[in-house]
Amino acid sequence: MKTVNWALPLATVAAYVLLVGYLGPQLVADAGGALPFDLRPMGYSLAEARAYLALLSPAGVALYLGPIRWADSLVPILVTATLCLPLRGRGQIWFLPALAYGLFDLAENVAVARLLHQGTDVEAQAVALASGCTQAKYLCLAVAVVLALFGLWQAWRKR
Repeated sequence: MKTVNWALPLATVAAYVLLVGYLGPQLVADAGGALPFDLRPMGYSLAEARAYLALLSPAGVALYLGPIRWADSLVPILVTATLCLPLRGRGQIWFLPALAYGLFDLAENVAVARLLHQGTDVEAQAVALASGCTQAKYLCLAVAVVLALFGLWQAWRKR
């Protein structure tokens, strides 16, 4: 179990660095400095979504739907598992925010892919769904991080 306690967070950091440190800047550059949908914790409107989609080149769309989508499917799974590590031995309810984060992030990926396929003709309902998933993802992530830190603090206190 000690190996998992170190290997899982390290794999999570490595996947996150790949996504945010390597692939992310390429996407931001392609969109003229605009942040991708996934990095907008307050969500986005129909007009903002259409403006962002207009900025993306075909290569940017391919990057978003290809390597970024693959990495962004791995990251929430790893983050969810990592956030659950310090919560072992607690009731199942403690895991819910971390699990909800992972599910909302994966749902966001599907919804964003739909936006990318529709392009600037994207419909308001599709944008609202994707934006809502983004906002819910960040809310659940914040709660899950607080719970995980609390679990770590309690484990440290017991030593």
